[in-house]
Amino acid sequence: MLNSRALSELLSRNSDARLCKRWLLMTPNGTLLAYSQPADPKDLRKQAAMAAISWQQQHTALHEHSFVADDNTNASSKIRELCTLTIESDTSNTIVRQVQPHLLLVLHGGVPPRKRTFEPRITAEGPGGEYYSLNEIKTPASGLQTSASTVSFAASTKSTAAASILEMQRKKLDAMASAITAEFHRTGFQMPDESSNKFF
Repeated sequence: MLNSRALSELLSRNSDARLCKRWLLMTPNGTLLAYSQPADPKDLRKQAAMAAISWQQQHTALHEHSFVADDNTNASSKIRELCTLTIESDTSNTIVRQVQPHLLLVLHGGVPPRKRTFEPRITAEGPGGEYYSLNEIKTPASGLQTSASTVSFAASTKSTAAASILEMQRKKLDAMASAITAEFHRTGFQMPDESSNKFF
């Protein structure tokens, strides 16, 4: 059984006013299971919705690309799995990590002032940190738009300060994901599939 209270306390202890502003543990469909506190309900819903919509968009795009490649080559194409999504906007970084097939850990963090030439971007990663390029992942034409409008390959240029902040946030996320995964393994918790209850 998921101990939401204990998880929320863990997330709260590892949050701050700048680097790790908000932690969320949620399903890909947007159901909140635990989150750092204190929290404004309106902000929580907005952040959860943005993360869920972005995840679903890119997850769908990756699978659609796999099937298109399969049709074009008349061969079996490996399904591209989405493991991590990094959303860089004008005012924040949001990193979404899959900790179980139906469970996402989200870190919403602050950023230093962006350069005037900054363009919002989304970076998608597969197993083992494999990056997906612009040709492999595109936002579906009918999909909802997020605050980050560009899907970007990891080699995109970034300011040194912004890259340093993002790297620290990724390390925080890695550590938190490892701790939560270890606890789930210890207790035998497995998140059930809620695909029949899609909210977005």
